[in-house]
Amino acid sequence: MITTTLDRQRVSERLAAASAFPVILLIAPAGYGKSFALDAYLRTRTDAVVRFNAGKDHGSLTRFVRALAAALEPTLPGVAQSLAIAHERAIQSPKPSDILAAWLAEHLGSEPRLLVIDDLHHCEGERSIGAFIASAIERTRANVRWIIACRSGADLPIATWLARGDADLPIDARTMRLTSAEALRMAKSVAPDMSDDTVEALRATTDGSPAIFGFAIRTIEQEPSIAGRLLASGGDAFGRFADEVFARLTPDERNLLVRTAALPEVDDALLRCFEGEAAPRTIAAIAAKVPQIFEERTGRRHYHGLFLRSLRARLAELGIDATREIATDAALALERAGRISEALASHTRQRNDAELQRLIEAHGFEFLESGYGESIHEAIEALDPYVQMSNAVVLAIKAMAESRLGRFDTAESWFRLALDCAAVELQPQIKYHYGNHLVRFIRREAVTVLQELAAEPGIQERLRAYALAALGPAYVFERRIDDALRTTEQALEIAAPLRDVHLTAKTHHQASYVALFAGNAARAKALASISLACATEHGFFDVAAGALTVLYSVASDIEDDPAESVRLLEAVGDCAAKSGCLTNALFSLVAKLEIEVERGNEDVIEGIDHKLRTLDVACSGRALYEALLPTQALRASWTGDFTGAYRLLASSEDKQWSADRRALRHAEVATYAAAAKLDREAADAIRAALHVLNGITQVDLRVQRARLFVALAMIVMGRSESAADMLHRVDAGSDILSKRLLALRRTLGAILERYRGSRNQNEILAHLAELRDVGFGGVARVLGSLPLADNAMHRLDRLTVAERVAMVRWADGDDSPLDEQLRTIVRKLGCNKNGAALRAVTRHRAAFELAEMPLMAGGSN
Repeated sequence: MITTTLDRQRVSERLAAASAFPVILLIAPAGYGKSFALDAYLRTRTDAVVRFNAGKDHGSLTRFVRALAAALEPTLPGVAQSLAIAHERAIQSPKPSDILAAWLAEHLGSEPRLLVIDDLHHCEGERSIGAFIASAIERTRANVRWIIACRSGADLPIATWLARGDADLPIDARTMRLTSAEALRMAKSVAPDMSDDTVEALRATTDGSPAIFGFAIRTIEQEPSIAGRLLASGGDAFGRFADEVFARLTPDERNLLVRTAALPEVDDALLRCFEGEAAPRTIAAIAAKVPQIFEERTGRRHYHGLFLRSLRARLAELGIDATREIATDAALALERAGRISEALASHTRQRNDAELQRLIEAHGFEFLESGYGESIHEAIEALDPYVQMSNAVVLAIKAMAESRLGRFDTAESWFRLALDCAAVELQPQIKYHYGNHLVRFIRREAVTVLQELAAEPGIQERLRAYALAALGPAYVFERRIDDALRTTEQALEIAAPLRDVHLTAKTHHQASYVALFAGNAARAKALASISLACATEHGFFDVAAGALTVLYSVASDIEDDPAESVRLLEAVGDCAAKSGCLTNALFSLVAKLEIEVERGNEDVIEGIDHKLRTLDVACSGRALYEALLPTQALRASWTGDFTGAYRLLASSEDKQWSADRRALRHAEVATYAAAAKLDREAADAIRAALHVLNGITQVDLRVQRARLFVALAMIVMGRSESAADMLHRVDAGSDILSKRLLALRRTLGAILERYRGSRNQNEILAHLAELRDVGFGGVARVLGSLPLADNAMHRLDRLTVAERVAMVRWADGDDSPLDEQLRTIVRKLGCNKNGAALRAVTRHRAAFELAEMPLMAGGSN
């Protein structure tokens, strides 16, 4: 194009001045050189620049964001890969543009860069695209500069940007129009013999449009005798010159140009797929004859924008049937060229059900695995509803979407329908996805479905490896750890020679999950690290998040390292933000909240609370509420609301899926009930915790933590001997205690002595300070809120006068009290046997004497 040689310093200076604002706007009609002004300006920039040229194929939010992600991919690896799950999250939201804008902002990060969106007018009329851009700018204006070039800006909040100071006045047609001097310089570089009067007449005829003026002078330069005739003609200025150029071509050349107007560009590889081997040579010959009808963009040959518009007008004149046939041929060419997503988009626009069905069946599952799920979902929505209900792959894909949204019953129905109507060759792949759905909801049928699939003769080894890997978690939920280990090892062996990166990442993640629950933390960590490295490198952010959750479990449950746990959870949240996976985002926030509540970091807690409140996709429901129960209970206890804490957790013990988790939940319930003086409920919870603990053979940090909280509940209830016994059980496994749990053990020992009558308030305060130092500040607040004054004197106050007299005589060695009376005294003192009660009575009497209170003081019960 001639306009590329024009030095328009004044336009570049105007762009440079506007760069002081977060948003630069170029708004002018077609042909005013917006793209070439951008080219000249961007050549002067030395910072990071990403340029995206929007096209007619990008006229929906889904396709626009996909194309933008592809443009960003070279500088932000993995951004395109993550879009499928971001799209899944977006479709759950009443404002999908905001969800996708947040996803884009997370990828762009805090690094300064310039993002250019050219030709946005191709997407005008799709308001969600304008809303997406506005939301993305709002989230990134501190570090990203935006340049937007379009014809009207009707879908953009330009007035808001101007009022807020985010943008200068748009650079419009008045600025972009050629001056007389610029037109003269441009003309002389092409047609030096052209008179100044002719140049000025051309400038007036073309209204100073650089694109039309450049096309015109090149056309006249090729045949100067036509200048007078074309200048004297009325009507559309560009149309006159385009018709002149078109008339110079042979009928075959004209036919080829009209047909190829259906393509996104006139790339040689695409031309061969569309019209055969001769097509690139014909186009090259035309380019030599009339070069002004082409321009180079993004390394590919395109038609001059205004000339393409005239070609498409000629294409439309052929009639609806012919136009539709050519569009289908163009889509098939895109498919043959391996550009499946663009082929899908083309068939979607044409509402070509037969071709869409064929493409979805051939590439649907592959696209989902490769991160192009939003293209498939958009194509499915374009199908006739009857076709959707009768195609097995479509039904399976709809089922997978419902499963990911947490809608078990709907997903189950779709999967059943898909399997019922699937051809034999499609059934194995659908069964695999059905098995994953069942694993997601911890259904026992998952084992049967995946077992049958893995044993099926003749299936692809890649699919067999996926099925065996998925069997691992399914067996874990059934407590069949040996089978889980066996199948995940088989999956790793099959996957190794296949060298499929997604399969490698997935099988290592699921094998690490199994190793974790088999008690092999070192192997779990090693396998998860391999999965994480592979998934991160190739942009499988959902798999990366899964691997990070395994590493978090090791850091939290095995190593009890809150700082490392928070770091890993931040990484999970980062993957969730980049992928748009709400489940992982919620997991990251809830787990971080639990750690920060235990730490007692109120400022951080407030920030997490805000994120949870503003997470605007409704798919969490009861699961989120139950996940937040422990932190809500802990925080309630900070204010002494132990009854509220107890009620929050009281019905959740049996919902914990592993024995150590059930034991810990029973112990927490017992502690809150004891502190709330709900003695019967506390005793029941202690009994339940002991029952579960006695059945556990593998002692880990969670078991030790459960023991410590059982001991705490016993202390609060006055069962000091039982508490001491439980602390001795903790001490027997002290070699596995973490720094935090060792500090908690020391604190509980001091509190036990306090309940026994020791005046060790300063010691307890020192231990509470130590808990805060090791990351248990929130737990320290709970211990500080316990009724520590409710010790021996309170328990003695439960006794009648006769019982107190009998207790003193018994403590002095008189064994005359009756057995029934002794049993009553023992029960009221919270002891579980006579010897323990006798020792407790002796200590309680000493406590009264130390407090200088008469033993018989207090009312009778």
